Amino acid sequence: MNKFFEKTIEHIISYINEAIFYEKYSKANGLLQSIEPRIKIISLLLLVFFTLTIKDLKILIILNFFAILLAYVSKIPIKDYLFRIYIFIPIFAALIALPTIFFIPGEPIIKILFLTITDKGLLYFITFVLRVATCISYSILIPLTTPWNIVLSSLKMFKIPDEIITLFNLTYRYIFLLLNQTLEILHSRKSRTIKKLGILESWKEAAKIISFTFIKVNFMGEELYYSIQSRGSLFSIYTRYNYKIKFIDILFFLLIILIIIILWWGHENII
Repeated sequence: MNKFFEKTIEHIISYINEAIFYEKYSKANGLLQSIEPRIKIISLLLLVFFTLTIKDLKILIILNFFAILLAYVSKIPIKDYLFRIYIFIPIFAALIALPTIFFIPGEPIIKILFLTITDKGLLYFITFVLRVATCISYSILIPLTTPWNIVLSSLKMFKIPDEIITLFNLTYRYIFLLLNQTLEILHSRKSRTIKKLGILESWKEAAKIISFTFIKVNFMGEELYYSIQSRGSLFSIYTRYNYKIKFIDILFFLLIILIIIILWWGHENII
């Protein structure tokens, strides 16, 4: 069996499984799961925006540990949580910020050929990557602890335009539909593969599948648009929201505000 089909099928199945695990975590009996969704989203977004303003490495480390603590008390496996945080986006951010360790003036630490790593450049690099990872650590807690339909309902309660909510909803639903259809294509192609394909033949098959998928997506998009338009209304969202703000929600929100104020005070005194 060709490795291209094996790896592609494996990654699609793992992506779908991750989405199922998201739902499993959102139904756990943890702290964030018990918080009213609007309060939870506002609190976590406040922590994200606060993190973006921080330049001190010590404060960022404290914020990072606090995010891990929130994940722990929300019954999210720490190993899976850290894997989602520090893979892909922080690595990509590190690649973007890598030149800064050479070009920001400061005391030289290590000299590599004609390039010199400076202390200020290295500090900026570590701070930037940790800031990105911390923002992701708080952002990912929203879908991990809140079912997607509740997130959409919360956006509706925040008076977000129906157009934006509809786009989010359709994108989320059609990702899984497209993944299932791609999985069917790969399974059918693999079942007709007798001999092992070479590298060139594998790339040709991959190009065919990508082209077909692109055409299918375009066709599905047009079908969806015309079907919605034929019903007389392009954007009309009806949601049911049965959550009410409790005393524990107010305490949680006040705790987040207090932590932000204390860390901001510490940040100002350090700077």
